[in-house]
Amino acid sequence: MNLPLFDQTRERELSSYGEAVRLSNELRAKPARSVINYDGERIDYPAKDGFDCEIAEYNQFIIWLNDSNKKKSRSLFWFVIRIMSIRFPEKHNEIRNSLSDRNKVEYGFILSEMSNEIEWFGLTGYQNQVELNPSSELNIKNIKVIKGNNDTYKTVKK
Repeated sequence: MNLPLFDQTRERELSSYGEAVRLSNELRAKPARSVINYDGERIDYPAKDGFDCEIAEYNQFIIWLNDSNKKKSRSLFWFVIRIMSIRFPEKHNEIRNSLSDRNKVEYGFILSEMSNEIEWFGLTGYQNQVELNPSSELNIKNIKVIKGNNDTYKTVKK
């Protein structure tokens, strides 16, 4: 199944759509660049390899997940797993078997609530929304997530 392409003009939005665009941009390739800081020193940033999650093949996702040299936050990890569950429905058993036992429970929640809306992918970027499992250790008990107008989210301490 194909994903709709992420609208890059909405990257700066404070909504789950904007969060999905930001997470997808973390996966993309970036060219090498040089920056001169305020002290006049030149800082070189190396090129970063990556892929477009909207059109990438299954193997590219697996290579990214298995690459221990890449830094992966839990938000980005579950973002990729959610995209894989939508894009490759014929590989659900293979994806589930490659996860640890704790993550298999979360993958079951993902399959039960799966939606091909970009906003659903972006929810992984918010506190207490990274995992759908309510008993997850990532969920902090004294923080409440409030959905506001225009698909915005706000975290508030109880």
